[in-house]
Parts: sequence; C-alpha cells; structure tokens
Amino acid sequence: MFKSLKHTAVSSAFVSLALTTGFLPVAMAQGNQFANSPKVTLRLTSASPAAMEDSKAMNDAAEFLKKETNGTVILQPYFASALFDEIAGMEAVQSGLVDMAVACTCNLTKQTSSMMFSDVPYLWNEMDNGKQVWNSEVGQEISRDMTQKLGMVPVAFTPSGGGYRILWNNKRQVKVPADVQGLKIRTTATPLEQEFWRALGAVPTPVDVKEIYTALQHGMVDAEHLQPAWFTMLRHDEVVKYGTEIRALAVYRITVIAQKSYAKLDAPQKVAFDKAMKVFEQKAYDYNRALRAEALQKVQARKIEVYTPNPQEQALWRTAGEAFLQSQTVKSSVPQPVIARVVKAQQ
Repeated sequence: MFKSLKHTAVSSAFVSLALTTGFLPVAMAQGNQFANSPKVTLRLTSASPAAMEDSKAMNDAAEFLKKETNGTVILQPYFASALFDEIAGMEAVQSGLVDMAVACTCNLTKQTSSMMFSDVPYLWNEMDNGKQVWNSEVGQEISRDMTQKLGMVPVAFTPSGGGYRILWNNKRQVKVPADVQGLKIRTTATPLEQEFWRALGAVPTPVDVKEIYTALQHGMVDAEHLQPAWFTMLRHDEVVKYGTEIRALAVYRITVIAQKSYAKLDAPQKVAFDKAMKVFEQKAYDYNRALRAEALQKVQARKIEVYTPNPQEQALWRTAGEAFLQSQTVKSSVPQPVIARVVKAQQ
C-alpha cells in the first residue's frame, strides 16, 4: 500500500513538473498530438513482389507511419498485383477504389506523358540520380501537373529491380553496339525502347513479361534488357548465357495518393505521412543497391558471363545513346527542354 502511494506521489510529481516545465515524454506528446485525429486506413496497390526493394521499403514506411501517428494512420499495402496490375492500379486511385498505387513510369502513359523522359536510354548518368531529378524543378512540375489534372499526388520516386538494366543474351558476348546486330531482343510495347534497339540493328520483339522465360528458352528471342533483381526473380538466369553492363537505362517507379485520400488526414498526420514517404524513398534506394549485389551473386553462381565494357567501349554505347536522343522518335515523345532540364539536374 505504502509502495503504491509512493509510486502515485512520484508519478503526480513527475506529471506536475512536466506540465510546469513543458517537457513531456515523446510518446506522451505524440499521443496527445493525435488524440483528436481521425482513424485512417490507406490501401495501396503494387505489382511488385513482396521481396522487391520498393515493397520492402513500403513495409518499413508503414511501420514508421503507424508509430509516428500513434496508430491513427494505417498504411495497408497489397503486393504482387493482389488487387490490380500497375496500369489498372493508377486508374483505381483516380476512381477511388484504392487510396494509393505504385507504378513504373512506363505504365503511366495512359494518364500522362510527363514521365516519358524516364524511359529514354542514356539519360541517367548514374542509376541513383532519380533523387536529384525528382527534387529538381522537373519533379516539382510533374507533381503539380498530376495533382491538378489527375487528382493524384505524387509522394515518392524510387528505383526498381536492382538499378541499371543489363543486356542479357543467348548468342554471344556483346561488347560494343555493333555486336547486337541481328539479335532478336525482347521489348515492351514502348516505341522509345523498340526504336532504340532497331537503331542499333537489333530486331525488337514485344513479348509479355510472363512469356519471356519460354521465349528465351525456345529461341523466339535471343536477348532481353532487364534489371538483375527481376532477372533472377523470374528465373531467367536458367536460360541465358551472357550479360553486358551497358548502363543505358535505370528504371523508376512513382508512388501516388489520391487527393481525396490525402485530404482525410489532419495536419499532424500529413506531416507524419510526408516523413514516412521520405523513409520509403531512402529505404528503397538502399534495398535497390543490396538487391543488385545479391542478384549478381546469383548470376555469378550460374556461371553467366557478365561483361563490363572498358572506357572506350562504353563511350561507343553512350555515343549511340546521344545519337538516339536527337532522333525524331525521342523528339516527338519528350520535349527537348525537358531533356535539357533532366541533364542539368544531374550535374
């Protein structure tokens, strides 16, 4: 009894002192801050498997957000197209079926052309330069455009699949652009990608991602251009012999939240949500590097030769990329001032 009274007296004195001095424990201050906040659940759709870098980073962000808001905001992600694929996921955000979505920039063309620059070969000087570009006037302009015209607020711009795509093939070791002559290379339906390979003398062949393994296995295509983490996750390392680090394209994903969903959050929750998205971005970059290293170890264990062009050979690849930047295909898809600003943001 005396122990209990003593404990109560100490506790009362502590609270009194805290109120007098203004120093409350962080947890207590956070609890008070969100005492009148609404309970909000944000459902997010993503096509990425749970083991991919952006999925792992999103789980980390969800935990951060829950703690930061004292449990008043729950971010509930659904991975591996459990709800929608990437294209349908963006449409679902606009229609209000879900609150948030993650999609590769190449899958946003139905909603906006503002992200087309991200799919231009040899525009990224380094595979982590998405940060500089997204934080520049280019990213700010895209955010305003998507918010005002589409009702979706972009909240993060993150790498996908383990950094730069690698050119994989079954025919021969590729060192310079001339070596791809005649190779049947799997592509998406994106004109930018198809025309780039056609300009180098390859034969672009659109193949759905689910059919690439069989296409490589039976010679329907000879090559593909894919990030290493996706390459090993899809088990393409079982049916490919060679790889080349041509450093042509780094793939990025954009994360959006519906304006109406963001409006459900009160002021402290919005601050916490914005912090959580910064956590998500940084974690995604960290996981991206780690996944690349892990995937390349698996490739090495398979005895697949991954060739890194020497400086003179790499210069030939970049020259081919610079020539493509001046092509009518690029000029008709991406305004030249946008390309100039993306290049400037990376300097």
